[in-house]
Amino acid sequence: MTKHAILLAGREWCEAASSGRIKIYDFRKPRKRSIYALGPGSVCVVVTKARANEPSIVYGEFTVIEVKEVDANEYNRLAREGLIYNPQILSPSEKRWIIRFDEFREYRRKIPKKKLTDVKTSTSEKPISEWVITGLSYIDEQALEGIRRKTGGFVRRETIQSIPSFDKRIRKLEEKIAFIEKLLGLSDLPFPITHECAELMLLKIGKQLGFNVYTADPSKTCGSTKLRDLTDISKDDLSRYVGPEILAPLSRIDVVWYKQGTGFYTFEVVIGGSMHEALLRLSRIGELNAKLFIVSEENRKNEYEKSIRNPAFTSIRRKCKFISLGSLVKMYVLTNLWKLSVEDLQLPFIGR
Repeated sequence: MTKHAILLAGREWCEAASSGRIKIYDFRKPRKRSIYALGPGSVCVVVTKARANEPSIVYGEFTVIEVKEVDANEYNRLAREGLIYNPQILSPSEKRWIIRFDEFREYRRKIPKKKLTDVKTSTSEKPISEWVITGLSYIDEQALEGIRRKTGGFVRRETIQSIPSFDKRIRKLEEKIAFIEKLLGLSDLPFPITHECAELMLLKIGKQLGFNVYTADPSKTCGSTKLRDLTDISKDDLSRYVGPEILAPLSRIDVVWYKQGTGFYTFEVVIGGSMHEALLRLSRIGELNAKLFIVSEENRKNEYEKSIRNPAFTSIRRKCKFISLGSLVKMYVLTNLWKLSVEDLQLPFIGR
């Protein structure tokens, strides 16, 4: 008489098996040779592992083609072929028992195991609803037919195939993320954020807020974008707004925003550089009616706060602020979203 079994697996395993991608059930630990009771033609009913607030579900079944113990080399070969879901990492001396199957069939009704109150084997006293299944439990033809009766048969294969596979869903998600990144301008930013890309974000934010923008080194690039393509103020333009004694230090500031009637916003980006030197550059324009900012990693904020207390920076201490790179990215994203949301209004001060 053919032996059948109930196996335990994660819900993710069941979904992967149902998609047709995997053809191997592998045991997570070495097993005794009693597994030989299963053979070609045996049916394995797969029950999902219970989770918090989620009971074990009778998910589906497959018919055994082969049961054998494999060494690490063969196991790894099957894993490379994509036949094993979430393969284990085995040492060269390890072995694992595997069950090979061709098709996993989902049950039409995926019922909790606890509802199998009237399903039992011909020799068991307790129904399967009361069984504690920890890996593999043998059942006979009577129990198998009882499970099939309770679950209402199988989902039609065409229906299963119409559900996008896990890989396709991942690809769709990646496409959506790429679209959102492009929409928000994030696709231009290589991660982690470089000094040049922090400047790019500052220049774009300034333009979208209606400022004219300047950078001390327009030859720099972020990804494929040249900073000079974003600026609309040169050093000569700055000379129209400030005197020669301020022009020299102002022209060396990383990013400058300017708007008639609003004044200057100035930004020094500190990524891997000296916080003290950046503050010195800002202090040299301390007499200018401007807002001053240091843009740096969050973990350098304490360094900034300690440096700004230096007596050399008394003149700028109250008007200089620290912006973390994380906050800058958030500003960049939100500014892009705001620009997109009001673009139909054709506001004259929004950068194009």
